[in-house]
Amino acid sequence: MTTIISFVSQKGGVGKTTSAINLATAFAFGGYSVLLIDLDPQSSIRFSMGVQDNISLGTRELFLDPKLSITELVQETIQENMEFVFSNIDTLKSEREVLSVGEDAGYLLSRISEVSDRYDFVVIDAPSSTSNMAINAIYAADLIILPIQCENLAIKSLKRFLRSFNELRSTFINKDLRLAGILLTMFDRKIEIHRRIGQQIYKALSDSVFETIIPRNDAIVEASALGKSVITHNLSSIGATAYIRLMNELVDKFDLR
Repeated sequence: MTTIISFVSQKGGVGKTTSAINLATAFAFGGYSVLLIDLDPQSSIRFSMGVQDNISLGTRELFLDPKLSITELVQETIQENMEFVFSNIDTLKSEREVLSVGEDAGYLLSRISEVSDRYDFVVIDAPSSTSNMAINAIYAADLIILPIQCENLAIKSLKRFLRSFNELRSTFINKDLRLAGILLTMFDRKIEIHRRIGQQIYKALSDSVFETIIPRNDAIVEASALGKSVITHNLSSIGATAYIRLMNELVDKFDLR
């Protein structure tokens, strides 16, 4: 049975896409079959994975052409055990059309259910917003991961997200929305504000925060620039080790083996 994991954030620049790519890669390296879906119109996953060609079939058709099976939208890359549905929402018109279909919060989940027996994990990278696309990602998920950076604005973003999340919980009474955890990203223990905010978050929300912390690491930045995950780029780096640790923490915490 497929476990669906959505990365969501109302604030950009927190390592959401990078974390989605690297967690999915960690699962694939662990021998699990993975589908990575990019819901962001900016197509960040496609570019981060080094795919420069235009994508004719992708997220746009996932929402706008239900006659096409999701298996027809899947793209393979050189990464073993891992497939993609890339974003190809490249015009304002198609974005508005997708958002209109996304008014049905359960639409994405219904599409993913078509391949529920094909993958161990489906990882979703949602847009940094509260749009219908992000809500579809939240509704579809069995587990929701909220990445945040240890800076002052992150605290405000965290509070806003938790309010929105609780509102959605009260709205979707027939769906158990489950926050897997808050993931601290781009953390530098040499920076005092990072240490202080990290301590505040753990103190206030200890049960909801992952033990794994994603460090600020040159290998992660280099990998993205090269169109790779940090795991395939530099497996021995502390960045790759952190994402593998996150994968193991998720698997152990939620009994996903």
